[in-house]
Amino acid sequence: MKNQYFGDIRDLFKYDLIQRILKEISSLQKFTFIPMLTKYDPKRGDGNKRDFARAKKDGRPGTNNERLIGFLKKYGEIDKDKRDFTKIGNYFKSEGIKVRIYKDKGHEYFEHKARDRYFKNIPGEYLHKSLVFADPDIGLEVKNSTEKHLLYPKVRELYDRMDEGSILMIYQHFPRARNKHKEYLPPGRSNKLKNEVTGDLPLYMSDNEIFFLFLTRNGKVKNQLKKIISKYKRDYQKRIVIGNVDQNVT
Repeated sequence: MKNQYFGDIRDLFKYDLIQRILKEISSLQKFTFIPMLTKYDPKRGDGNKRDFARAKKDGRPGTNNERLIGFLKKYGEIDKDKRDFTKIGNYFKSEGIKVRIYKDKGHEYFEHKARDRYFKNIPGEYLHKSLVFADPDIGLEVKNSTEKHLLYPKVRELYDRMDEGSILMIYQHFPRARNKHKEYLPPGRSNKLKNEVTGDLPLYMSDNEIFFLFLTRNGKVKNQLKKIISKYKRDYQKRIVIGNVDQNVT
């Protein structure tokens, strides 16, 4: 992730979904944000999708949340190199949601060579009764991973450390070339997580630009999450794709 992206249409989907989960699963006591922040890149145009009126007309996910839209809109007026993603904490606090945004002391940006230190230093309390959101710049590892990718062993590390009342949510960005989307969708990513981390297929949700994978350790929590995901899809029927969820859940 990059600060320059903060407040765009994809963030609307991301934070609205996180808010929905936290509001509807009462056993989750907080939102734990684990960013993998990379440096500002003046050559990248990402973060320019900020036409919220058009997004609402198109039925994009999150556009029913007027309060969140109002909060994010103002960041389109701030220079890209001055945006600060940690400000989202103010929004969640205003909604009565406890927030923990992890920071690696003394290091502003995530470094590929310092992965072990970064994940090892996450406080155990952050992984207790929490929606734990891991937000890499691109997503899960590829053949030649960089600081923009979350490696499977680190997913396993987070999963093993979090308690049974928590949920691990992972961000994944689709490549621009649509013919490459297939390798990012199940069975690829899902089976890899099943085989290397959970022993069970993760739930997922996508708007065909980005998608989120959800890993749980408790059957009750997973069933609650299934209901939320199914309902969220109904709210944004034209844009959302979900997986490993019984869509007849009520």
